[in-house]
Amino acid sequence: MEFLHKHKRLFLAFGITICLVAIIITITGVAPTSFLGRAFGYVVTPIQRGASSATTWIGGRFAVLAQSEQILSENRALRDENARLRAENARLQRLDEESIHLHNLFNMRQRYPHLPMEGARIIGQNPNDWQSRFIIDKGENHGILPNMIVLGEDGGVLGRIGQVGANHAQVISIMDNGFGAAARNARTEEVGTVRGRLDLANDGLMRMDYILATARFMVGDEIITSAHGAFFPPGLSLGTVTEVHPVPGGLTQYAIIQPTASLDRIDFVLIVMELFEDAPDTDIFDDD
Repeated sequence: MEFLHKHKRLFLAFGITICLVAIIITITGVAPTSFLGRAFGYVVTPIQRGASSATTWIGGRFAVLAQSEQILSENRALRDENARLRAENARLQRLDEESIHLHNLFNMRQRYPHLPMEGARIIGQNPNDWQSRFIIDKGENHGILPNMIVLGEDGGVLGRIGQVGANHAQVISIMDNGFGAAARNARTEEVGTVRGRLDLANDGLMRMDYILATARFMVGDEIITSAHGAFFPPGLSLGTVTEVHPVPGGLTQYAIIQPTASLDRIDFVLIVMELFEDAPDTDIFDDD
């Protein structure tokens, strides 16, 4: 140990020389052929192998890191593309649904060609009372007036205009307790009054009262508006009879009505741009 400590600089120089020779041989690929070279080979070869292995391992780690970064980058790009495609798909679905709504509204115009109409979009509903009243995006600035009729895209009466603002209006729906319309049976011509009722609204139904006990109402009969009351021209579809019941006393009966217009999913409506306080007693269906 004392010898090594005494000649440590010599041994350090010798080690450095061997390392340099190993590096040169590794780089050039040329190994000396002399005895001294072969002797150096015995010493240097393990060092070369270690250096080569270390270089290979380090290079491999760098390759893995580079590959991992590439994979992460590709994953980020795929996630972004997936999000973009989902958003585009949702947009196309909305456009498709809107196209269907607009097509149905166009057919409505064809069904009632004698009525001037204005399309509107629903912009507000009370989540606790969504079947009774809702808000549309047209108002006084668009010529909307109270008591104008509101129709759904399926051809049925949705309600009538209530309060009106400059660029919006409230619609009192057929389910509202304050809604009423003079009505008649399209098959038998017998009359009554259709009203919204709180006890039926949750089931999406209405009731037709003041039907004579002798009236020949049957399940499946269509109920349409009559000219005997205010606000509505005759011939607009209100709904279909689902039940008929006698009223105690025997003078009248009543019918439960399934509305033609659906309030489940409505985005667009048509407003009849005319008031009918003195509506003529003729139907407005197109004879064609």
